[in-house]
Amino acid sequence: MDKPVYRSIAASILQSGLSISYLLTLKYGDVKEEFEKGTTPICLSLARKKTLVPFITFLGNWSVKLLKDYLAYEKLDDGMPIYNVSSRAVHAYFRQTAQKFAGAFKGRNPYSPHSLRAAFRTFLSDNKVDPLYVEYWMGHKIPEQLRAYINKSRESWRQTYHEQAEPHLTPPKHENDVI
Repeated sequence: MDKPVYRSIAASILQSGLSISYLLTLKYGDVKEEFEKGTTPICLSLARKKTLVPFITFLGNWSVKLLKDYLAYEKLDDGMPIYNVSSRAVHAYFRQTAQKFAGAFKGRNPYSPHSLRAAFRTFLSDNKVDPLYVEYWMGHKIPEQLRAYINKSRESWRQTYHEQAEPHLTPPKHENDVI
């Protein structure tokens, strides 16, 4: 991907587990404090739109670096969307990029934004990260009796994500920004 906005979007989906529609609703104010302080991973304290289930997820160091690269060309106020692109434009760009590498394919794009969300779950599951944590970070509903066992502070979640999730969601050579 040669455009900073789409590189940032791709890394953010992979490292946070957010859907493209949710990621595109994030405002600069949602990340501003930690982004400007240089705190990583950046904590996103959110609620699922459909179910209003509260959850926390994170943008790891790799996605924050790509976000910085992208925002170097942007001037945003707190209420402005971080990514001023439509879901349709993102899907079209991902499809076009995928065709460069995968050739022609019919039907659903195997390299779609949703595939990155699925990869979040797959990479963490394959590396034996607690399934409850993965479900929580994805904003899925967790039964109340199980939710009590994962009640942590924001900083405790940040540490857990940094140690248990981020290593599996970061490409080995992320300093080259291969995405």
